Amino acid sequence: MPLSRRYTPEFPPGEASVIGLDYSFVIPIGVGIADATLDIFTNTANPTDADADFEIGPVEVRGRVVYAAISGGVEGRDYQLRWTATDTDGNVWPRTAMLLCAQTS
Repeated sequence: MPLSRRYTPEFPPGEASVIGLDYSFVIPIGVGIADATLDIFTNTANPTDADADFEIGPVEVRGRVVYAAISGGVEGRDYQLRWTATDTDGNVWPRTAMLLCAQTS
């Protein structure tokens, strides 16, 4: 993922993929991730819940990276993927990344 926190390439509508977010740049060394969640919202002035646009698999933790399988999406729609990780010290780390649903080349 680039520094813009936008997933590239775009996500083709109706396809399935595993996506993730690396927390190693924010969670201190020696601290792990105990649990994580993923919620999806429209990326609009007033974001709305877009979980219905996607099928979201269980969130998996591997080291300090979280992953989930997703499928679906509406072509031309921009989404906010809101990851929330709870570390082994009990701290909560919400992070948002953008995902554009569009045909790729």
